Amino acid sequence: MIFENPKIDRTQLASMIGVSNAAVSNISGELLEAGLIKEVEVVKNTINRGRKPVGLEINGHGGFVLGVNILATDVSIVLADICGCVIDQIDLNPRRIENPEKTLNEVKHAAEEILKKNKVPRHQLFGIGFGIAGFLDQSTGELKRAPYLGWPPFDLTARLNQLFDCELVVENVTRSIALAENRFGVLSSFKDLILIRSGLGLGGAFISERQLLEGRENFAGDIGHIFAERGGGICSCGKMGCLNTIASGWAVMHMLGDARISYATINQFRRQNARLAELVSDHAKGSAPIVEALSRASQRLAMHILPICQAYDPEAICLTGPLGRNEAYAKTFKDELFKNGLKCQIITASETKIISPAMAAVYLALSNIVYSTRFDFDQVSRGEAEAKVAFK
Repeated sequence: MIFENPKIDRTQLASMIGVSNAAVSNISGELLEAGLIKEVEVVKNTINRGRKPVGLEINGHGGFVLGVNILATDVSIVLADICGCVIDQIDLNPRRIENPEKTLNEVKHAAEEILKKNKVPRHQLFGIGFGIAGFLDQSTGELKRAPYLGWPPFDLTARLNQLFDCELVVENVTRSIALAENRFGVLSSFKDLILIRSGLGLGGAFISERQLLEGRENFAGDIGHIFAERGGGICSCGKMGCLNTIASGWAVMHMLGDARISYATINQFRRQNARLAELVSDHAKGSAPIVEALSRASQRLAMHILPICQAYDPEAICLTGPLGRNEAYAKTFKDELFKNGLKCQIITASETKIISPAMAAVYLALSNIVYSTRFDFDQVSRGEAEAKVAFK
C-alpha cells in the first residue's frame, strides 16, 4: 500500500487495510527501523497549527533486486533498488549461449560482480527475477521449451536455486513484460489485455482480471506457432504455415529475399536478427520494398489476431518488440484492426515507451517477491544482527 500510495499517512493506511491505527503504527515502526520505509513531510492546505502531517514512502536504498534477461540475442543483468530505480547494468555476450550450464555460470559470475561493485549486502538483496526466452512447467519449474535459445528441457528453477542463494522467480520474457506493464507501466489501468512482442519471431501474453492466462500446458500466448497458412513455409518449430512464417521479422526478410529458410540454430538466429535490425532501421532510408514488406507482414498479423481479439474482447492490445517499435509495422497493425471494427485501445511501442525485457525482470522480482507475501522480513533483521557481530 505504501509503494502504490507514496506519502500515505498511517490513518489512511489503517482505513484502507482495515486494521487499527495501533497495528499500523507497530508495523510501520518495524519497517522504519529496518530502513525499508521513511517518513516524509506532507504539504496540506490547512490553517491548523501543530505538528505537520507526516506520510510514509518506500526507502529505495532499504533493499535491492536483480533482474536477469536471457534472450538469444541479449543477456543482461540489472541491479535496482526496491523503488525500481536502476543502479547498474551489465550486458553479457555468452560465448556459448546454446549451452545452458555455461551461460548460467556466466550469469552467476556477472551477478556477483555487480553486487560486489555496488557494495550490496547479501541481506539487502531481496530477490532475483529471470525473464527467459522459453516456457516452463509452472508446477515443477522445469524448462519445457526454449527454441530460440536452443536449450533442451531441464529443471531450470532447481538449477537456479543451486546457483543463487536467494529468493527467485522465473517467467517467459514476453509474459514478464506484460505483467510489468500491467502493474507498473502503460497498461496499469486495464484488467484484460493482450500483449504481442514482434521481432524475428512472435510471442504473446494474455491477461484476464489482472491474472496471467497460462493454458493447459503453459503455452498460452505463444502466437508465433498458431496455424496461419495452409501449405506455407516451414517454421523454426518444424511445422508448416505458422504465423511466424508470414507475419514476423523472419517473414519480412523472406519477402525481401534476405532469408530463404527459417532459423535452425542459435547462430543463424543471431545473424538473421542482426540483419533484420539493419533492414528496419529508419526503413533503410525510405526503401519502398522494405516499407511494403513491413506493412504486409503487419497486416497479416492483424488479420490473424483479429478473431482472437474478438473472441477474447480485451480492453487493450499492446504491440511491442523490435517491430512494434517500427512506425510502418505498428501503424499498419493498428489501422488494420480499427478498419475491421475492433473497439479497444491499441498501444504500440512506436508511440510510447514500453518496459524493456531487462526492466521487466526487475519488476517481476519486485511484484512477486518484495511486494508480495513471499517477502522475508526476517532476512533484514538477521542480516543486521550478523553485520553487528562481524563489526564487533
